[in-house]
Amino acid sequence: MVDVAQSLELGSSATCWLCGQHTLVTVRESSLPQDISKDNFKISNSDYGVTASIDRCSNCGFHQCTDMMDVLQFYEDMDDPGYEETREQRALQERALLKCLPQPTASKPLRLLDVGAGSGILVEEALEMGFDAIGVEPSQSLQETANDLGIPVLKGVLPHPEISGKFDLITIVDVIEHVPDPVGLIATAAELLSENGTLIVVTPDRLSLVARLMGRRWWHYRVAHIGYFDPKTLNFALERANLRQTEFRRPTWYFPINYLVERTLSYFPKWMRFKFPDFIGQLVVPLNLRDSMIVGARKISKD
Repeated sequence: MVDVAQSLELGSSATCWLCGQHTLVTVRESSLPQDISKDNFKISNSDYGVTASIDRCSNCGFHQCTDMMDVLQFYEDMDDPGYEETREQRALQERALLKCLPQPTASKPLRLLDVGAGSGILVEEALEMGFDAIGVEPSQSLQETANDLGIPVLKGVLPHPEISGKFDLITIVDVIEHVPDPVGLIATAAELLSENGTLIVVTPDRLSLVARLMGRRWWHYRVAHIGYFDPKTLNFALERANLRQTEFRRPTWYFPINYLVERTLSYFPKWMRFKFPDFIGQLVVPLNLRDSMIVGARKISKD
C-alpha cells in the first residue's frame, strides 16, 4: 500500500495539462482513501465515484486530477484477473471498433499500433482481420498474458525503443483519461502516423447526458481516471498535437448480463443485490449509453 500524501506529486503540476495555463480551480474535493494501491487502478475496479481532487481549467475547460502525476508505477505493477474474465465480450467491442476503420487488403496491408494494449485483445482481433498489428502496454502482468497467447505486445509506454517506422492506424482506447500528459501522448503517437494515417481515440465524455444525470456517482469517476474530456477539450488536445479531427462517434460496448447487473446493483444496498443463473447471466448484450467518444484524427497538412 502507498500513502497518498507520499505518492502524489504537487509543485510543478499546478498547470493545466492541455493548455499549460495556471488557471485551475478545484471543483471537486478528493474522496480517495488514505492509502491507494495498484488494485485501485485495475481496469475492472468498480469503486465508482471515488477520485482525487478534480480541478477545472478556467481557460480551456479541461478537468484534471492535478495531484495525480505519478501513476505509472501503479499500472506497471497492476494485474487484473477480472479483466480477463470478460475477454470474449471485450473482443466483440474491439472488433466492432476495427470494422469502422479502413480495412487491409492483399494489395494494401495496413500497420496498426494499439497504445495501452492491455492483454492484447484489440491486437489479437486486428491480426485476425488481416492487419499488421502490434501493441504496447505498461502492465507487466497484462503484457505477459498477451505474449503467452502469442500476441505481439511490448512492455512499456510511448516512445518505445522497439517501435519504429510509420503506422496507418494508431488506436488509443480508454487510455488518455489515465495519463497526466495527454497532449504529449497524442503528439508522440502522431509522430508515428504515416502521411495519411489515422489516430483513433476513445475516452469518456464528462458532458454526456448520462454523466450529468449521474453526477458524482458516474461510473467513469474512478481513481484511475485522472483527466476528464468532453468533445471540445478532446478536439483541443488533438489540435495541440497538430492533428485535425475527422470523425466523431459513440461506441457500443458488449457485456454479460451478470456483469451489467453486478455493476448496476453496486449503487444499491447489499440486500438488494442478486445474480442471474449462469445460463442467463452469461448472455451478452450490446450497450451504448452515449457517454463515451470515438474520435478519429489525421495530421494537419503543412501546405
